[in-house]
Amino acid sequence: MKLSEKLKNSIASHAKLPAIFVDNQYITYKQLASYANNINTSEISEAEQVGILSYRDTHYYSAVLACALDSRTFIPLGVKLPIARLAFIIKQGNLKYVLYSKKYLSISQALIKALPDRVFVCLDDIVNKSIVSTKSLQARSLSNIAYVLFTSGSTGSPKGVPISIANLKSYLDTMCESLPLSNTDKVSQVFDPTFDLSMHDIFVTWLQGACLYVVPETAIFAPGKFIKQHGLTVWFSVPSTASIMAKLGMLKNDAYPSLRVSQFCGEPLPRTLALQWQKAAPNSKVINLYGPTEATIACSRYVFDCNDDSDSSYIPLGKALKNMSFDLDAQGELLISGPQVFSGYLNDNIKTQQCLIKTNNITHYRSGDLVNRDAQGVFHYISRVDDQVKIQGYRVELSEVNTLAQNFLSNPLVQAIATPIQQPQSLTLFICNPADKESEQTLIDYLKQQLPLYMVPKKIIWIDSMPLNSNGKIDKSALHTMMEK
Repeated sequence: MKLSEKLKNSIASHAKLPAIFVDNQYITYKQLASYANNINTSEISEAEQVGILSYRDTHYYSAVLACALDSRTFIPLGVKLPIARLAFIIKQGNLKYVLYSKKYLSISQALIKALPDRVFVCLDDIVNKSIVSTKSLQARSLSNIAYVLFTSGSTGSPKGVPISIANLKSYLDTMCESLPLSNTDKVSQVFDPTFDLSMHDIFVTWLQGACLYVVPETAIFAPGKFIKQHGLTVWFSVPSTASIMAKLGMLKNDAYPSLRVSQFCGEPLPRTLALQWQKAAPNSKVINLYGPTEATIACSRYVFDCNDDSDSSYIPLGKALKNMSFDLDAQGELLISGPQVFSGYLNDNIKTQQCLIKTNNITHYRSGDLVNRDAQGVFHYISRVDDQVKIQGYRVELSEVNTLAQNFLSNPLVQAIATPIQQPQSLTLFICNPADKESEQTLIDYLKQQLPLYMVPKKIIWIDSMPLNSNGKIDKSALHTMMEK
């Protein structure tokens, strides 16, 4: 059965039940479907792809459902991103139509000025209209794209990752089987729309008739009260969120008895943190998920056992999900294959050829992660083969930051590092040539115009000489040592 048909069946079966709790109000499946229908019968009805400029509100979720029901590609446009980056994404995504919420009117006006040939449609004007549709919706091929997400790119610009409906359906079929929900489950939603883990929350919940609870922005990093107040039963976040909760004293024993499933993904999960969470949510399974965006949300899982006497500092990646396969190349890089693997980057054949390789007629995605496999067939993360890091779960190519700073300063001796080494929270930029120091504020302002805030270095350190290793490359270990001093 097609994904759109599964969603329609779930909506029909759970019409009177709440699909979402957002901004202190419940929206039923019937109401949400009505909003989606109004969007699909508006002027974007014939569009094959749209951008969505909204953020974790009724309008955003209505637009996502509209696209999923009509097999229309959508690209989430992060409201926290700089205008220049949003304009780049709209052009790269070949978006003619952009749906936006009125609360982000200033952003849309700036984009209209930058891209006068695009059509911007206000969601406030169409979501609540009582429209009787006379349009016969045409189901599109499963080879069509469900959504496109833009991640940090090594060349100084973000790269588009198209996930097909077939990719997404394969993932959702597996997750709904391994994580069955009932219509009484209350599922957290904390992720930014541009983060692929948000797709898990939305579709796993709606396909099974549960209710999605959108954690308010003010409580995202301190959600303890929200979890208790609403009796959430399913939690999903990056480990950094749990780490902040621990520092705030929110992981006391038996703090969250209502939780029955707790999932973490996006960065390594420390064993000590998993144990703290398990004690705080004693009735919950603690599950570590792993997967790059290119392999559709997650492609492996590991259920934590608090009685496991392993001496490893981090929870394993686990084993590949059903229908997915893991292999290792000669240097230990993880190669991922299966129906969740995407078919290539948007408008970038060179990058696609670098990351997708064929062996024995099977396409593998080169993850860039160095891992090992133990005697039980469980995979464990070791490190990266490149400069990619994770900041609060977001993927960051250090070379993207380096390239922008180098071009701005006309200085090649620039290096960004993520600090601290374990569970990085921010970037520090080292620049060789103190004579440029007077340009520091203008450099920061420039980077803020080009990069998401989490990629803008929190600190700039000016040094007289850049440390080099025996290969003549910048010695990042030496820079980390400087930071420690």
